[in-house]
Amino acid sequence: MRKAGYRTEMAELGSLRPDVVGRLEEVAADWLAGAPERGFSMAMDSLRNPVGEDTPVVYAVDAGGTIRGFLHFVPTYGREAVSLSYMRRERETPNGLMEFLIAEGIEHLRVRGVTEVSLNFAAFARLIRQPSGIVERVLGRALSLGDTWFQIERLYRFNAKFFPHWEPRYFMYERRLGLARAGIAALWLEGQLPKPRIFHRAPASV
Repeated sequence: MRKAGYRTEMAELGSLRPDVVGRLEEVAADWLAGAPERGFSMAMDSLRNPVGEDTPVVYAVDAGGTIRGFLHFVPTYGREAVSLSYMRRERETPNGLMEFLIAEGIEHLRVRGVTEVSLNFAAFARLIRQPSGIVERVLGRALSLGDTWFQIERLYRFNAKFFPHWEPRYFMYERRLGLARAGIAALWLEGQLPKPRIFHRAPASV
């Protein structure tokens, strides 16, 4: 990426000029291409959120000085750590731009004293990475088949490129019968499952 003329810069979101924030939003819109946002549990609702003015942004600039991709991080309070919020690039940019941004971003954050960076949450990654027994191997295979719709294996493979320290996450629910309902609610929140619209009957006129 450096040979192609790319470089990275880091700044607090609140310190960026309005035209720079606007450019970041253009990059994000190009990446989504009209598709709904996903990963709401990890991302802030907007780059213009006033509570996020101190959050760091790492952006990639091409040889012509145009921003072509960026990462946005939010702090993990209580220790020197951050969590990835947004990861966006323009679609015609070279393959490897995201990896370049993450590698460069980690170095920028290291200089600032950040000791831990949390990347994408890869659900059920252990079943794909290190299944235990035939049941988990079957489940891991089923998850791989569902990757077209839910990006389970792709997120795991992407994260694995950086040789991370894997941390387990837990999904909690009440009673066995509550698993299905809680699971559907989680998929709605993550944007992985369309939420049905409930039509209310208009009151009869008199």
